[in-house]
Amino acid sequence: MIERLVHIPEVVCVMRNYSRLRSELSGFGKIWKGGYFEGDPLDPLSKSSYDKVGYISVIHATYLRCIRPYINKETVVLEIGPGRGAWTKSFLPAKEVYVIDALSAEHNNFFDYLGEVDHVKYLQVKDFSCKELPNNYFDYMFSFGTLCHVSFDVMEEYAQNLYNKMRPGANCFWMIADYENYNEIMSNLDSYGIIRKLVPQRMPLRKSLGKFLSDYFFFRNSELKHRTEDIDPSPSPGRWYNAGTEKTCEMLKKFGYEILDDNVGTCPRDPIIHFQKPFLQT
Repeated sequence: MIERLVHIPEVVCVMRNYSRLRSELSGFGKIWKGGYFEGDPLDPLSKSSYDKVGYISVIHATYLRCIRPYINKETVVLEIGPGRGAWTKSFLPAKEVYVIDALSAEHNNFFDYLGEVDHVKYLQVKDFSCKELPNNYFDYMFSFGTLCHVSFDVMEEYAQNLYNKMRPGANCFWMIADYENYNEIMSNLDSYGIIRKLVPQRMPLRKSLGKFLSDYFFFRNSELKHRTEDIDPSPSPGRWYNAGTEKTCEMLKKFGYEILDDNVGTCPRDPIIHFQKPFLQT
């Protein structure tokens, strides 16, 4: 009998909490008639209650999706084409970072931007053999804004020669050029162009005004609006080469990689392919 009395306060407390929770739950029946709607997750520029803080850049979105989940104090990173080192800075929490570039660190002002860091190794390469890199060493690879400026032949060289440099299970992210994807986005700027979205729906001549603002701020050169296959194969510094998503994925699979996502979707204009060197077969 004494034991039962000891537990009575606990029972009363549980009943009181249950009553409050039930009241809290039933209270939702008085609000949000028709269902709460924050915004359309499938619309990249959907309005929401987050208002002015409801958008982030494709660069930051790419960091959140492709870098932050994979970089830790045990990660050994390889970056192709670091330039000044903007992406490299996001790899600094890693154990070790190798970067390869056709230009020197001095030309890129790489260490002026990044600072002197002992665990970052900068290699200026003269070819695409990747012979300077250790074998079976890297568990993460990243390239953004680089492979879109090299021919498909160069991409093949890198894919083949880097395979043995990667550890089994290594995660790799390559941003590439895809004219078909690019042209699709440029043809649908009402869905993807933030300037046009800022023009109120009911404003007179909204579509024309939005197009004018978008063209003025972002696409003053009309040649940038639509890309067609360049039949001239001669090298031209800074030009884009149309690799194509499907063609690139097939090439990567040919050399033994596994495609995890043919386009992660964080950069609508330019596909980012997530692929992996398969784990060893047991």
